[in-house]
Amino acid sequence: MKFTEFIHKYNKTNKFPFYIISGNEYFLKKQALAEIKKRFFSEGGVKQGLIEFNSNDAGSNFTGNQTEGNNVRNTKTSTLFNDVFDEMRTAPMFGKHKLVIVENADSFLGGDQDKVLGYIKNPSGVNCLILEVLSIDKRTKLAKAMDGKCGILIECDKLYDSPAPWEVKKPEYDSELTRWIVVHARSFNKTMNLKSAFCLLEKTGNNLSIINNQIDALSVYTGDRNEITIEDIQNLIGVSHREKLYNLLDAIGMKDTISAVKIAGTIFDIGMENERNNITYDAKSIAITIVSSSHRRMKDLWKIMRILDKGGGKKEILEKKYAPMPFVDKFIKQARNFNEVEMPEKWKYMLEADLLCKTSRLSPALIVEQLITKLCMWPGKN
Repeated sequence: MKFTEFIHKYNKTNKFPFYIISGNEYFLKKQALAEIKKRFFSEGGVKQGLIEFNSNDAGSNFTGNQTEGNNVRNTKTSTLFNDVFDEMRTAPMFGKHKLVIVENADSFLGGDQDKVLGYIKNPSGVNCLILEVLSIDKRTKLAKAMDGKCGILIECDKLYDSPAPWEVKKPEYDSELTRWIVVHARSFNKTMNLKSAFCLLEKTGNNLSIINNQIDALSVYTGDRNEITIEDIQNLIGVSHREKLYNLLDAIGMKDTISAVKIAGTIFDIGMENERNNITYDAKSIAITIVSSSHRRMKDLWKIMRILDKGGGKKEILEKKYAPMPFVDKFIKQARNFNEVEMPEKWKYMLEADLLCKTSRLSPALIVEQLITKLCMWPGKN
């Protein structure tokens, strides 16, 4: 069961005695655990009945921490399995039932898998067990046993931040991640539509923790108003450093010289975000990055242009991966602003600018401005 399906259906299903939570998206795993814990407490569970193990796998000698109430103790592989299932088979001393959580429980899917299968066939009547793992082979007997009768498998994998490959007819703003943002906003008592969610995604990137923090900030910013709009996002977050570079490349692609020069000037003034998410104000580094980024964009547009000239279209461009799905229409529009005859000359301008940035004493901002003017120049104009 996908995480999104679990969230939609969980409150409508009966309580299961066994869960496996798998995947590499830790934020979604935390959400799934939070939902199960919430239901545990709402149905008569108490703090003393919540027992958590955290096992850091380090081969045959990994150790973990067991927490029960305020007591913490270490446990080794040889006893971890027995400790967990001793808890599952004993009646709760406090509350109506126990909830036992084992994080990093991948070892249970190895040598102990048959024992886990044996438990599923004869589970505790009142207690609930959760195994959190990085991955599980769906071909195994254990995975196949998670059929929604005795237990369920919750898959918490990375969400698509653009329409999935098989969702070719969906608009760029309709993806797994934007749909998750819309649902997640409800936990802050706010509503968002898919276009607003896409606007937020463009500014924050696809890190769920960062998105969560921004929705939290937006919920405070909007106050008593229920809906978070695109205008709210733009007013609070503004335009990111990385987004300004993309806007510059889009302006060059549209041959909008005035806008491109203005954006470039702003980038030199406020700095540029590098790959490590640090802001640099070094004019030479900024100029080199703009030139190299322009080279990559122009290269992609040239490839797209050749496909279009041969009668191809969006399908071929996506298959060749010359443009990401959310931006393919925009890239096609930009490619139509250029022709085969002018591209070699544009290439020469970019190589000259790159050399000047690295060897000349000219102002880096001036070098970039001159390059922008030449790239945006229409054929036949001087």
